[in-house]
Amino acid sequence: MIKKRPNLVTNELIDLLNKLDYETFMHGMRVGEMLYRFSRHLNLPLSQSNQLHFIGYVHDIGKLQIPNEIVQKQGPLTDNEWDLMKNHTIYGYEILKNLLDHHKVLNAVRYHHENINGTGYEGLCGDEIDFNSRVVRIVDSFDALTHDRPYKKSCSIDLSLKKIQRLNGTVYDRDLVNEFTKFICN
Repeated sequence: MIKKRPNLVTNELIDLLNKLDYETFMHGMRVGEMLYRFSRHLNLPLSQSNQLHFIGYVHDIGKLQIPNEIVQKQGPLTDNEWDLMKNHTIYGYEILKNLLDHHKVLNAVRYHHENINGTGYEGLCGDEIDFNSRVVRIVDSFDALTHDRPYKKSCSIDLSLKKIQRLNGTVYDRDLVNEFTKFICN
């Protein structure tokens, strides 16, 4: 999985993650923790749970390549800013491919904004989207909805679940949303 010696990669990743703005860093930590817990709910193998945990931490690392004034902008992004922001998935993939040799991790970082109906950042559709990316898509959205962002206030857990359920089968994987709802409601 790791291209370089493990301790060097760990140090490099920690250094990179520490360069993210505080909100993006905390979002990654929360997503990683929730991905781990949700994967245990799904009874995935421990190795896959650990992998998803790691993916959560690094899924937005590409935002290092986006100017802070865009990442931390208080209001809506302009079309040009939004186009740049959408590239964070590709930037993250490019950063990590120099450190890691694990396609499942790299794919989840690159494709975590793909939608089941093909309307995501790169237009992947249905089965073209790998399992890890589908899981990250849900947990990433849920965390973004339930926590304040520079551009919007948080929603309640119930309202956040309803928003995700409304997009069930179009943006999100139907079966995973059903399981995620059970996971959150338990």
